[in-house]
Amino acid sequence: MSLLSCKTIEIDPPAPEFKFIEEVSTTEPSFLSIKTELSLKPYLQEADQMLERKFSGDVKQCEGISYKYNFDRDPLVFNFKGSEVLCDIYGKFDLGLSYCPGCHDLFGGPSCVVPRVYASCGIGEPKRRVHISYTSRIIISDNFTLRSQTNLKEFELLDPCKITVFQYDATPTIEKEVRKSLILLEEDIDKQLALAPVRETMTGVWKALQEPILVSPFGYFYLRPSNIGITEFTLSNEGQKAHFTTQLLAQPVFSTNELEQQLANLPKNTPQANASNTSVFNLRTIASFDSINQFLARDFERQQIQINNKKSIYLDKVQVLGPQGERMVLSVAFSGAKNGVLYLVVKPYIDVQQHFRIREIDYELKTHSVLLHSAKWLLNSKLKEKIENSVDVDLSPILNETRAAIERQINGEITPGVWLNGKIEALKVENLLLTSGNLIIDVRLDGQLKLKIN
Repeated sequence: MSLLSCKTIEIDPPAPEFKFIEEVSTTEPSFLSIKTELSLKPYLQEADQMLERKFSGDVKQCEGISYKYNFDRDPLVFNFKGSEVLCDIYGKFDLGLSYCPGCHDLFGGPSCVVPRVYASCGIGEPKRRVHISYTSRIIISDNFTLRSQTNLKEFELLDPCKITVFQYDATPTIEKEVRKSLILLEEDIDKQLALAPVRETMTGVWKALQEPILVSPFGYFYLRPSNIGITEFTLSNEGQKAHFTTQLLAQPVFSTNELEQQLANLPKNTPQANASNTSVFNLRTIASFDSINQFLARDFERQQIQINNKKSIYLDKVQVLGPQGERMVLSVAFSGAKNGVLYLVVKPYIDVQQHFRIREIDYELKTHSVLLHSAKWLLNSKLKEKIENSVDVDLSPILNETRAAIERQINGEITPGVWLNGKIEALKVENLLLTSGNLIIDVRLDGQLKLKIN
């Protein structure tokens, strides 16, 4: 998949000025709202295959009615509504009965005083039909397991069984006995639905999102998730799927140097109340001065400055030394009519093309050379202009590669059977900061994310 073929990213002109900070504080947490789809069909099919299909029972007694029944069910039929799974079971039964009006013990054991009267329903004739329905209400627990509470909702004999030979309605008896067996199905359905690997999936997703991504040749991208939650749980008949929103809080960082980080175990399911459905990356980009100097060494082209008709100097090398208050100190090595190192105090900024530039140049000559201190060429406006033009580091590749790294991480199979896909829709520079060793650019990225679990 070519991520660079996506539509053009909106890049707003940066408004903030550079600021020096003693310590790097944390950014505002990023919020990722991930539309998640979980297929329950395999687990419902497994429930149908694992649950008993035949049930039987009997009651034997001397006086009164004795009976024996057999019940065979058809495949389970599942329908989804809201956060409930409706399970319909159709089946057929047969019933054999015998009746004794009274018993005696004349011959050592109870026996009927008259010959028993026998009758049946569904024996030697079409079996009687039964319809049963269950309701399972599903939630996702604090530890990301799928929990359901299944209850028998309806029991209906579609073909009542009335024994006319001794005026006996067997319907209540059948319902009572068959209910005993079917109640056991409630626990079995709950167990099968609990097998849906929500926790295993979230554990894999959580681990994958903590892994750094190499953004060659610039550095490393770290998502650094800190919190995860599931909300808006609903069920859909189409494909028998559960739909919910997976929420992530994170502190994403792009760094030109590899960072140490400690991987965390999957935390509790903690959804965020009143959260947006749009994902917002508050991405902190940390570039060490050493790495900036490497980029400058790679991209810098030697500049010539004509002092007069006979003399010129060459700007050979520019390096960032560090901050001085709200400004930055640069060293500029030069040669030609004069040789040495010029120290500049500048104000850095990022232009609308996402290039790192400088302006408001002041000279600081930390040298013992009297010639340099008195050199009139230092006041040459062309020198300032040349130096300003020479410091031009295109940050777009870093920002675009970082965006592409995020999109690579959010597109594809992140664990077996789990696919994440998304798109970054907007990018905006929020803060520009200096520390004693780094240049920091805070960038906001907006986008959409989806998670599919089979």
